[in-house]
Amino acid sequence: MHEQLSSLLQSKASLQELQACYSPFFKELARIVIGRDDIPVPSTLDDAKFMYRLWSPQSSADELVHQWDLERLIDNITTEGEKRRQQEQQKYELGPNIRPAVKAAWKTDYVGNADDLLQGAVDSMFIGSRDKDYGNFCAIIQGSGTGKSRLVDKLAESVFTIPIILRPSEDESGFPLGDVADGRPLVNNFFCVTFDVSGSSPLDVQRRFLKFLLKIITFVNNWIDDRKLRPGAKHMAADWREYLGASQSSPRSEMYAKAIDPSPLEGFEDILNSSKLGADELQKRGSPMFGNGTYEVAHAHFLSDEIY
Repeated sequence: MHEQLSSLLQSKASLQELQACYSPFFKELARIVIGRDDIPVPSTLDDAKFMYRLWSPQSSADELVHQWDLERLIDNITTEGEKRRQQEQQKYELGPNIRPAVKAAWKTDYVGNADDLLQGAVDSMFIGSRDKDYGNFCAIIQGSGTGKSRLVDKLAESVFTIPIILRPSEDESGFPLGDVADGRPLVNNFFCVTFDVSGSSPLDVQRRFLKFLLKIITFVNNWIDDRKLRPGAKHMAADWREYLGASQSSPRSEMYAKAIDPSPLEGFEDILNSSKLGADELQKRGSPMFGNGTYEVAHAHFLSDEIY
């Protein structure tokens, strides 16, 4: 990149051409530092010269200056990432008809130990669940606004959680807001899509949802791989929860957009097209990948405790 950027600077290339040269590096560094690459890419001539200096061959005498430059860039990325997170949170909290008391409740310290009770219930439910149909599913039933979603969000601080909020767009008073994909509510854009009854079967729906889950697991595995490169990572579940943010945040929207993307998943190209794959075969094909995702989460927890 150094030689290309040098040539562009000497030829007095446009700012857009300069930015396009170092943008991939900047986005990759942002993904490593803060886990996302949707922050603004520096775009001034001084920024381009800074990037050129950062990538210049270093002598031993310049190593300290180079380190300072890199730390400055990382600090800038961290600051911009926090700005973006706060902007998303503010936009999220300005929901149309959501009561102020409901919004405020999500900012106060959690009261009670209901999350410990839920974790105990989940742990006991998981034991032997492989021998029982639907043995690891449960419902949390209570009135509106009594803290069901907040309870699960609190548990997500210590238990790796993939939250999916299926709230239709016409519900403007419910909180949290429904998750979105490609700018549309996930519940309308994927889960409640009308099927061609004459040409579909329950197995077709199973294939569709299996592909959705497999793509989410792929997204999670990629995040874990990137996280291993980030300095200061501590607790896997808490880091993941902070990275995803609230519903309708950029990371969550990106995850679900990739999950509903119709393109085939590598290694599972035939999963939606082959009528020969029955329910047992679908389970057989999908289990190793889910098992690998579980291993990645557990192993990353171990790395957090032992290395960071």
